Amino acid sequence: MSPPHAALLLLFILAYFRGAYSSGSRSRFTSIISFGDSFADTGNLVMWADPVLPGLVLKNLPYSETFFGHPTGRATDGRLVLDFIAEALGLPFVPPYLAKGSNFSAGVNFAVAGAPALNLTYLQGQNMTVNPPINSSLHDQLEWFQKLKPSLCKCAGQNTDCFARSLFVMGEFGSNDYRNILMSNRTVEQTLVYVPQIVDGISRGVERLIQQGAKYIVVADVFPTGCIPPILTMLASPNKVEYDRHGCLKSGNRLGRYQNSLLRQRIKLLRHKYPHTKIIAAEYYRPVLAFLDMPAHFGLNSSTTLLTCCGAGGPPYNYDFNAGCGLPRVKACIDPSQALQWDGFHLTESAYRAIADGWLHGPYADPPIVHVARP
Repeated sequence: MSPPHAALLLLFILAYFRGAYSSGSRSRFTSIISFGDSFADTGNLVMWADPVLPGLVLKNLPYSETFFGHPTGRATDGRLVLDFIAEALGLPFVPPYLAKGSNFSAGVNFAVAGAPALNLTYLQGQNMTVNPPINSSLHDQLEWFQKLKPSLCKCAGQNTDCFARSLFVMGEFGSNDYRNILMSNRTVEQTLVYVPQIVDGISRGVERLIQQGAKYIVVADVFPTGCIPPILTMLASPNKVEYDRHGCLKSGNRLGRYQNSLLRQRIKLLRHKYPHTKIIAAEYYRPVLAFLDMPAHFGLNSSTTLLTCCGAGGPPYNYDFNAGCGLPRVKACIDPSQALQWDGFHLTESAYRAIADGWLHGPYADPPIVHVARP
């Protein structure tokens, strides 16, 4: 491990055991407005009124069993990064946009599990199989925000500068695009062509929020796609050279590294263009690699870091495309708190808790959220 990487990892470990920002502490933020995919969805997909989504597994246990005790639409065993951030800032869990009758005065969540950065019609026009085939892309979520904005500003009690005390969270976006493209029989090389378009879409989305009055925006990068069980199963190779020291596929991680590199450059440009907006660059990619580097430091079982907790099929990844979590007879592992991978595509609550702490206190957010939250 290189010295800079080791130093950052040590800082993250210290932050993890330091505990989250106390909900009793004062914060400038009175609401959270979130966009994203299953890493942030708190229930929108399961509330989607569409006949193309029968028997949605997110409606079933063991999803959400660890904290909530019943399915909530979250794609994990408990809470998400967004939930831990809300708790740390003394705010309620962010309600999904499609929850009828919800009070959005303290925030709203537009994130939908499976949401791509690129539009459904565009992806289908490229002969991609999109799952789920619904209009939930970043563009669609921004349209919902535009539609709801008048009532959000009314909740804020003012028509001008009504988002001055709102924390916007953008992302992650991109992983579903890559999943759809790769599962449409495209190679990693062919998939790389779409990365600049995805980053352009995220950048335009951030800029649109700024133009609508956003003052504080968290922009998340994409996690290492080559480390998740479905990709490891689908692109399995007998050639050990194809894998890195973590057991991840190098080719799959090229997508994340390329997107994150372009996204960092774009955030730098946006900060220069909009100096009065605080843009927080947050990371999923490096925390996941830290978990794989030193799992014991995060309370994870080092022998199961690439093994799906809620899945079927046994080693090496316990992942079966025809036996996903939430289906009958598919059980979760005995102790999800020691697992990294929840259902193959998503992480466990314990992993999300550690990532959230890295966003709140650093080193995986620039600047850390709690530094910005101080009045």
